[in-house]
Amino acid sequence: MNSLCDNIRALRKERGLTQKELAEKLAISDKTVSRWESGIQVPEASLLPQLAEVFHVSIDALYGIERESSPVSDAPEKPQKDDKKIILDFKIWMIAGTLFSLLGSLLYRYFGSTAFLTPRIVDIDYYNTAKGATADIFAFVGIIAIFAGLLAVIITKVRFAMLNKPQMTDAVFAVNVRYSGAAILVYTVILMKTAPEILSFGFVVPRQVYGCIFAAILTGILVWYRRQLRKRGIILSKPIGITALVIGGIGIAATIAALIWRDTTTVAAAFTEEVSSSASMMTAGVSYAAVVLSVADWLILVMPVILYIELLIRLRKI
Repeated sequence: MNSLCDNIRALRKERGLTQKELAEKLAISDKTVSRWESGIQVPEASLLPQLAEVFHVSIDALYGIERESSPVSDAPEKPQKDDKKIILDFKIWMIAGTLFSLLGSLLYRYFGSTAFLTPRIVDIDYYNTAKGATADIFAFVGIIAIFAGLLAVIITKVRFAMLNKPQMTDAVFAVNVRYSGAAILVYTVILMKTAPEILSFGFVVPRQVYGCIFAAILTGILVWYRRQLRKRGIILSKPIGITALVIGGIGIAATIAALIWRDTTTVAAAFTEEVSSSASMMTAGVSYAAVVLSVADWLILVMPVILYIELLIRLRKI
């Protein structure tokens, strides 16, 4: 028992963890950890696998049992041959899918028309020309490319997760986070800047609302990756994470406020008796709201960027 208690204390200090931090990882109280290390109590058998995972050792090592090393190394920090094939396949499809979507969004934005939106109704003569028809084709192809690339990324992620069950090695996990995080940033930019209208096709709700929801979902994925790194013994900065979420929260709140302001101003102007005053009020309200929405978009984009950069810095330890 003394050997187990001494080993827990030694391994905890070696990993640079306090009793409270170790307790948080195991979902127990720090008093329990203190009783272990003082020899008053021993860990329950059900907690031994979690302890071994936190310290990155075997259960035998917790008890101080040394076994003869086998010819095969039991610490595959470097990816094995199969892992290398899986990683290469993952990289190729993630890069290909992301680039395909990015190129599709650029094709849509710079060569396509704003199909199904107000300009089409206002300038109907333009869209009846050959030039307008060609622009519509570019827009359609761009939209198809965006969603085809996104589908390829999702399928790649699912296959990658299935091939690496039940647990990824550190090297494979690091590649997963790096490339998935990069894809998250690209799709956030696509659906908020280069091709934001595709989120609101056929719906009355402004596209900014869908952009906020999408950005929040992708940020949630990055936060989940932070927790996974924490489980692997890599501690990330709470102030940085909180700062990123606060900046994004301000952007989302500003977006909602600007949309309400714009719609309220438009409705109020419509019921104003003086036409000239109504037009002036509506123009000013829409202009101010547009500026706020543009700034809010960038605040929302900053949120995943900060989280991803911190992940990249911490992943250098793997």
